[in-house]
Amino acid sequence: MSLILTESRKLRLFSFTILYVAQGLPFGLVTVALPAFLLERGATPAAVGSFVGVAMLPWSLKILAGPMMDRFTYLAMGRRRPWVLVAQLGLLLTGVAFAFFPGGLDDLVTLTALCFVLNAFGAAQDVAVDGMAIDVLPEDEHGRANAFMGFGQVAGLSGSAAISAFVLKSLGLPGIAVMLVAGFGVILFWAALVRERPDEKILPWTSGKATERSLQLRAQSWKAIAVDLAKVLILPASLLLIFVSSFFRFADALWIQVGQAVVVKQLGYASTDYSSWISATSFIAALAGLALGFFIDRFAVKRFYFWALLAYGLLATAVGFSAFAWESSLYLKTISLVQAFVYQGVFVSFLAIHMKLCGTRVAATQFAIYMALANFARSLGAVAIGALQPSLAYNEMFFVIGAVFFLALLLLWKVDLPAHQRRIGSL
Repeated sequence: MSLILTESRKLRLFSFTILYVAQGLPFGLVTVALPAFLLERGATPAAVGSFVGVAMLPWSLKILAGPMMDRFTYLAMGRRRPWVLVAQLGLLLTGVAFAFFPGGLDDLVTLTALCFVLNAFGAAQDVAVDGMAIDVLPEDEHGRANAFMGFGQVAGLSGSAAISAFVLKSLGLPGIAVMLVAGFGVILFWAALVRERPDEKILPWTSGKATERSLQLRAQSWKAIAVDLAKVLILPASLLLIFVSSFFRFADALWIQVGQAVVVKQLGYASTDYSSWISATSFIAALAGLALGFFIDRFAVKRFYFWALLAYGLLATAVGFSAFAWESSLYLKTISLVQAFVYQGVFVSFLAIHMKLCGTRVAATQFAIYMALANFARSLGAVAIGALQPSLAYNEMFFVIGAVFFLALLLLWKVDLPAHQRRIGSL
């Protein structure tokens, strides 16, 4: 059986969905299940926010992985696929490491270190997968591919959050290790079977060779990478979207921390109940979000991104004004479901619009820079609750979240995406 990404749309969509599941597994554990578990055990929102911020920091360091992947690779196995395999193997081995630290749940430093390493390999895998997607996806598939990739990430997050919440209470970190190894192992097996282009090697010891296209696009030096990057990053659309997406990630991360504090710490819901809510609503939204890609491909991605961000800002403001209703379980579940749908719309268009900014030769590095800066803002958003808590009530924090989204909208309004694409086409 020949599994070649460039030769089958269905294979591309399925493969990128599966590979994005691998990125969702750490997210569900680190941003949902563990924070709720720690809050339930008496940790302060500030301490949990710091844990999440540090553990997720590797996603801000993707800027270091991008240039390495553009500069060095084993082209006989594809431009990005060798790095996908290495990073996926690192995820699996880190999953094994969780079994050797059963006391990590009582030692926040150890737990943070384990989650930091897990996310380091997750971020590296993300850079490689995104670079491969930009390299093999036709222009008219960006929207639907990102919808499937977004679904894969949320499916991994939802499954991880729901399973982790129960495993943490019954089996601890050794149980988490089993869950991670099983998930990462299946995905590694699939990545080992799929090739980017015909005639490439499946594994280093099998037959195959580098394609002419891969050889032509290979970066010859660090200087060439730096020059190509400088040409595209200083364009107005690049600069504006860096700020737009950083504001989105900051506000979304702050929403997550404030929401967890309200539901688990203030209202007293069990961590397993909270994780189950988030898992179910996120999965439903991601499943429905598969249709978003077709709309993004047919209509302007900037317009879709704008309206999704506007909806997120309005929702945050409405939640801030409705603190009187927070005691209602039905209200909380409704808000959780609406927020999941809105987030999915923002996330899919967030990925798609940044893909359209990228030039092919340095795509891995360019896309990694956009994502790294946005993810650094996410880490800042996670720890911001500690800075806001002394002076603001939880409902007032939602007003801050809404204001950040509205600021992102003002900047997005100035982005001229067609002009940017004409410019990178002439570079």
